[in-house]
Amino acid sequence: MSDEPKLHLWIPQEEVNKVPKTPTSRNKDYGLEPAVHGNKLSQGLRKILETFQRLKSNDSLCDEDIIAFKVELQDGEDFSNRRKLIEDEGLKINAVKDSHHAIVSTKRDIFNRLQTRIIRYRDYGTVKDFQYINEFEPFRSVDKQSASLVRYFHENKNQISVDVQMMLLPHLDEEVKNRAKKKLSERIISKNGSLQGDPFELTDGTTIIRAMVPMNSFNEIADDQAIYRIEQTVFFSQYASSKSLPFEKKLEIDPNIKIEDLPNVVILDDGVDLPNGLSSIVPVHWRAAGCQRPSFFGSHGTPVASRAAFENLGFHISDSYLTPRAKIIDANIIDEGETASNIVIQRIREAVETFAPVAKIFNFSYNAKRPIDGDEISFLGCELDLLTKKYEVRFVVSAGNHKLVFTENDLQDILDDDDSRIAEPADAMLAIAVGAAVGYAHDGSVSGKNDIAPYSRRGPGFCGFYKPDLVAYGATQLKNGMTPSDPYALCLSHIGYCTLSGTSFTAPTVAGDLAQILMTVPNEDIGLAQALLYNGVTSLFEKNGISQEEVNYAGNIYGRGLSTPRNSMYSSENRVSFLHIGTLNRLTKNRVKFHIPTVLADAKIKRGEAKARVTVTCIVQPPIDRTKGSEYSGAYIRTSIHRLNSNGKNVTDNPRVADNRNKWDSCYHFSNTFSSFSAGSWEIWLELFTRWGVADDDEIPYSLVITVEDLIQAGNLYTEIVRETAGRFTPVQPVRVTVR
Repeated sequence: MSDEPKLHLWIPQEEVNKVPKTPTSRNKDYGLEPAVHGNKLSQGLRKILETFQRLKSNDSLCDEDIIAFKVELQDGEDFSNRRKLIEDEGLKINAVKDSHHAIVSTKRDIFNRLQTRIIRYRDYGTVKDFQYINEFEPFRSVDKQSASLVRYFHENKNQISVDVQMMLLPHLDEEVKNRAKKKLSERIISKNGSLQGDPFELTDGTTIIRAMVPMNSFNEIADDQAIYRIEQTVFFSQYASSKSLPFEKKLEIDPNIKIEDLPNVVILDDGVDLPNGLSSIVPVHWRAAGCQRPSFFGSHGTPVASRAAFENLGFHISDSYLTPRAKIIDANIIDEGETASNIVIQRIREAVETFAPVAKIFNFSYNAKRPIDGDEISFLGCELDLLTKKYEVRFVVSAGNHKLVFTENDLQDILDDDDSRIAEPADAMLAIAVGAAVGYAHDGSVSGKNDIAPYSRRGPGFCGFYKPDLVAYGATQLKNGMTPSDPYALCLSHIGYCTLSGTSFTAPTVAGDLAQILMTVPNEDIGLAQALLYNGVTSLFEKNGISQEEVNYAGNIYGRGLSTPRNSMYSSENRVSFLHIGTLNRLTKNRVKFHIPTVLADAKIKRGEAKARVTVTCIVQPPIDRTKGSEYSGAYIRTSIHRLNSNGKNVTDNPRVADNRNKWDSCYHFSNTFSSFSAGSWEIWLELFTRWGVADDDEIPYSLVITVEDLIQAGNLYTEIVRETAGRFTPVQPVRVTVR
């Protein structure tokens, strides 16, 4: 049978050719007149000194004699190339806003020396490398505020105070940072503000102070040199579920299922309280330190958990037993009412530290009410990425919901509204952000079948990257707020079935999908499972004949497509996936081989018809750095297809319009179709690009999935690949290591 499940094929290291690479860089002469350009730089330094003198008496760094200011390079320059110039002048690069804007600091005597050297450049044309610097500027309060905070001030001028989180200037010496933290906290209190808990740190040591700050003192406090960025505090609200329809019969687990063998999914929520007959799939109930049991315990977490464990319940409502695909770890981190993001950060970290030894998948189905700014990663989004890398886990998060359906009459108008953009923490680069597509059409809905749901937020994400990563089928929502019932809308409460809409309930669907896939990969490799998840998606829009701009637009609505776990878990006779994991450094290129059999190459087709499709997904785990702004991701792997043409020559053949081949994104995902070609070893070429701070010989891990499809079903694709390669590519055998 052509649809009979088959094991994927493994690409061993012997099928990877490593090719040396020599990185190159070039200098540019801007032809600037030193007298004019030097005068501009000198005036900038004078303004910085004037600002320092004016604010010094109240500054948290006043006793340290430190001056912090902005450096702007020429357009086209990059701090990765000009880092040595900056540091040779005695300046510390504390944070990078983007490739050519940074915040630096230095001692007063070094600053004076810089002034002298700039004067010499101005007067005598010496130190020609100063031509690469466009401007020096003071680092002011307005530079530190997030765009959403600026909007909040404009819209709420009569507010008495504002709840904010202030990130301290990165890369201060530890003793200096601790003194500044203490002085800044005292200063906030002296201005009739109040600390909202103790200062805390992200996993990378980034220090954040949350405080209520009086509006009339805000700019004065924000001008403090110890502060790098200020964002309005985000709160995550507990949601009460809709009315439940009582069960007509007791729900029970299929007795043939060995619950202990199921993969774990950690539900980070307000608790999980499944009906008694299903409680055996929740072997662990845990509560974070300081978290109080909500009076509506599990009102949100229970339906979320039901989607992770049972997927789309509406298709199984008449079954004698329910068949779980995952067991649930209940991690209660959300309080009744609202939980501030600083508390959520610390509780999620506690949960990951507790459960990472036994679980790789963590679902968090809460979002901020407002869309991301997108210029810098959110504090929570960054923390999820840091925990992902440190503990080798994956977070599945909701893209977020909006309420534009109540004010707009057309889906396109909703998507065109800036308020429909994704919300924190869906901007986390390494998390799997999930949107919602409508599974059933309903009268009165602006979204038809396969459209994005009328509440589901869309991309782009941080710095224009694809978000959401993919979508799952969920409920729709009518303009009156009602959620019509259908198989994709049904969830479980403790007492009955409930009908719920929101990306809160498509995210756990994908968390469960990922758990299923995880059981099919060697050693439960979560990176490879994620690559398979993306590789197996079903496209929800027609790609033929559309432009790259249109593809990008669709990608920021649907991500890479609709989660289709069966495609990801198994190959078939007409669809074969090759799997590979490896590492790559900047001095080497990898050329990864896979096989196209003769039966497919020799198949006859009509003119203009395609007979093969190759889909490639390469996910990299890049170094990340919150202090580098839009340079947050430190690496990406450029991925391309090299096929054998009809003459047997190896040629590059990437699609003219690609799903996702964007620089600095953590995932390359694209496909191409082919009509005329030769059988044999095709290749995927991988080339690593890095930003400053990543050494040339640092090994960056990646996960690669290559899927070959026989579009005309010529027959025996899988069988012929195995036969012709004679053991080069072996069927994948999942090896499970039980951890208790």
